[in-house]
Amino acid sequence: LIVTTANAVNFVDGLDGLAAGMVAIGAVAFFSYAFSLAVVNGETRAIAAALLTAALAGACIGILPHNFFPARMFIGDSGSMLIGFMLACSSISLTGQFPATSLSEGVGGGAASFLPALLPLFLPFAILLVPFLDLALAVVRRTRAGRSPFSPDKMHIHHRLLEIGHSHRRAVLLMYAAAGLVAFGSVVVSLFSGWQSIVGFVVLALLTAASAFVLPRFEGRVWNRT
Repeated sequence: LIVTTANAVNFVDGLDGLAAGMVAIGAVAFFSYAFSLAVVNGETRAIAAALLTAALAGACIGILPHNFFPARMFIGDSGSMLIGFMLACSSISLTGQFPATSLSEGVGGGAASFLPALLPLFLPFAILLVPFLDLALAVVRRTRAGRSPFSPDKMHIHHRLLEIGHSHRRAVLLMYAAAGLVAFGSVVVSLFSGWQSIVGFVVLALLTAASAFVLPRFEGRVWNRT
């Protein structure tokens, strides 16, 4: 989990502010989950997972004004792998800390479910679903071409967003939207049962997809008419 998360964040660090912003979103979502579990189980709020993710979110948000496009400061490979390492360690520190029965009965407020108990393992992958997908595609793409999985190219997801017509800033914001949708959607759906949360998640997913694929075509038609 640590090796995969650190490398996924490092692979996605291809545009100004992208890695720091996505990890900040993931850290806030995981903090919300860890804090909720501590409250439900009557534990101290200062559990390791909450402290790590709060510090991680603060560090990432603090660098963003200097790292967002056009960037004046860069976190580099050491920074991207460090924040990925911290996010993975926070999830590991939460795993097994609370009994599965108390999670499933106390958090959702309804019938027992094993989803809240499994969420500490699932949430890091949900938070970084886009970077993990990008990592898997890059490894497959490069190995099929007979190259090293770590050899650079211009076929990452953020590069493809630029190719279809998005600006640098909007490509980063779309990646933020996808990360926030999956991260907070996973937390909300797991902690709060009901059709409202599912409907809200679906609506936001459709809006994000429309912004990614429809907006460049619409702008292209307007530009051609003018």
